[in-house]
Amino acid sequence: MRLKYSLPYILVAGLTAPMLPGCSILPGWNGKGTETLRLKVQNLEARLQALDSKPDQVSEAVAKARAAVAFLWGSYTFTDSTGRPLRHVLDDAGEPISDAQGVPLVDVTGKGSVAVTQYSGTAFLVDGKGHLLTNRHVAEPWWEDESSAPLLAAGLRPVFIQLRAFFQERSDGVPIEVLRVDTELDVALVRTVGWIPGAEPLSVLPYSERVQEGQPVFLVGYPTGLDAVVSKLEYKEQAELEKATGSNDYAKALILAQRKELRPSITGGFLWEVLPNTLVYDAHTIGGSSGGPVLNRQGRVIGINAAYLSGFRAINYGIPIRFGRELLQGRGLEPSGPTREAPKIIQESKGNHEGSLITPFGSAVNSGAWILGDSGP
Repeated sequence: MRLKYSLPYILVAGLTAPMLPGCSILPGWNGKGTETLRLKVQNLEARLQALDSKPDQVSEAVAKARAAVAFLWGSYTFTDSTGRPLRHVLDDAGEPISDAQGVPLVDVTGKGSVAVTQYSGTAFLVDGKGHLLTNRHVAEPWWEDESSAPLLAAGLRPVFIQLRAFFQERSDGVPIEVLRVDTELDVALVRTVGWIPGAEPLSVLPYSERVQEGQPVFLVGYPTGLDAVVSKLEYKEQAELEKATGSNDYAKALILAQRKELRPSITGGFLWEVLPNTLVYDAHTIGGSSGGPVLNRQGRVIGINAAYLSGFRAINYGIPIRFGRELLQGRGLEPSGPTREAPKIIQESKGNHEGSLITPFGSAVNSGAWILGDSGP
């Protein structure tokens, strides 16, 4: 499915202070009544002060969330039992062969470049040990993926070539590892490798607090991957970035991180349904923002953004945060597939095939999104 641009909007807490009508002291008003009125006025002033502070509260929550939300970049291929990776099949002229739908043909006996799928997603920091929550389809992009199913059925196994997280405080991507996944729901726990972010983790909604239908929510993430980030740059900067990186999105992410321009987008809306395993809201989202936090006005995580309904972007879906909390408590499963990047496979392959290039296969680069009612990203 071709992704279309969606302009994010920032949630603005529209708060209207109640108007106090003029009043006069009624006949027979006594001192006790005056004291009662004074207490009521104090209470009203406290409530108005609390209302006035909420816009600042939202601003603080957004700033904190931006620092704790990571842009995830991954690339992977499939190998056979001997470690041979999928390669593009070439014709006699050395050109890649595609099927009738235009999808390149790949095989472990192919002589072309290694067939690599690239994708992006979002994750967020939940403690001071480098643990992040995201979607399972971001941590394991082949999970319940139709295009990967035939390869897995044929006995091939996925291998991460790159699996990195970019934070605001760092000028490059840090490797991450997959720790645990939910048995049924689209939730996963990952952790940074060799470095712990200094950003303050996001607060997770306690068990004692309940979410309410109709409450404001906002999402923090990377919708459309890097496209939304680049669209915020001046036209001259966009042209320079494109000239320097071309189609190499990882190089593009590195440059944006070095310039401190790799910043997540914020969209806002309202929570309309609270189901046992699902949150339904109208805050805009699209591919790439999967795995980002769903926050309440206080900046506490109430869910993990997971999917949107194809053809009607006003209905979007998240996983209640309690399922992420369960993974933090050691529940769920250890992943059966790869847990870390293994770039060595590309290095070894380059040694056997001089001048080989890494190119994505399939109809498009995966943007880390689940689309309900559609066949793929």
